[in-house]
Amino acid sequence: MHLDPKRLQVLLEVHREGGIVAASDYLGVSASAVSQQIKKLEEEVGLDLVDRNPAGALLTPAGRILVNGAERIENDLNDIARDLRPIAGHLTGVVHIGAFHTVIRNVLLPLTSQLEQELPGVEIHIDESDEGPGMTKMRSGKFDLLMLERDTAPGNAPRGFTDVQFIDEPWVLVSPSNAPLVGSERDLADVQWLQVAPDTIGALPMQRVAAATSHIHWVPYSYINYEAAHALVRAGKGSTIMPYMAIQGIALGGMRVTTLPALGFRRILVRHRNGEDSPNTATGQVLAALFQWVATHHNDWRGNTYETTQ
Repeated sequence: MHLDPKRLQVLLEVHREGGIVAASDYLGVSASAVSQQIKKLEEEVGLDLVDRNPAGALLTPAGRILVNGAERIENDLNDIARDLRPIAGHLTGVVHIGAFHTVIRNVLLPLTSQLEQELPGVEIHIDESDEGPGMTKMRSGKFDLLMLERDTAPGNAPRGFTDVQFIDEPWVLVSPSNAPLVGSERDLADVQWLQVAPDTIGALPMQRVAAATSHIHWVPYSYINYEAAHALVRAGKGSTIMPYMAIQGIALGGMRVTTLPALGFRRILVRHRNGEDSPNTATGQVLAALFQWVATHHNDWRGNTYETTQ
């Protein structure tokens, strides 16, 4: 029995996409071409492989056996390609990145597909992590890069590590859409404020506002994460201050966003071990790709500067 590996791949995509038409869209060929390849494969095997019905295409027992084999072949080919990369001069390795939610959503995930193309030998692992646990993993070697957030002033990196200034983004006022307009810092005294958990970075700009305001009106609602803050603002319970990334790319229905220079900015840093920013390392290559990607998207965060502190 001779099986055409290319037809096995077509069957695998029919299984993954859930149907002939969806597989044809993924493969960039016509649905009739996919059907012909499946039919020829069935002729080679002498068995039905796909049960076609209005809901899609279901594999027969024989089809499942072939798909399992196709997946093993695909994995073997990927392993062979990975083993050949060092010989071909491609950098290989695994880079573990610890980060917080807004950076994962707005920077790391959009960058992932680009890195897969530019650094095919480097695997990127992303873990959501706060700074404390993240530093424990950095010191033990489980993280190669750690994203940090600061309220304007970055401070100094621990001995043995380097902090690279990555993104500066403004703190913005987020209010219910029916709340009174805020045109200047003086109007902040009239705002009804949600309470922010004191151990979060969002509490710091609120502390500055409270210190500069003779009277501040707190409402009996508090939050820790930005998703809860969005829900409270949409429900008209009060206003708060968030970094721009916290509202970037989400539906703003029920919310009004106001930029006030006096609110300052959130500074995002990338921490790595000293010396690991070399372009000859996987970590250095990922760092360079991060900054290149952000440089082309700088308008998303109202401008960036890049400096290093050790």
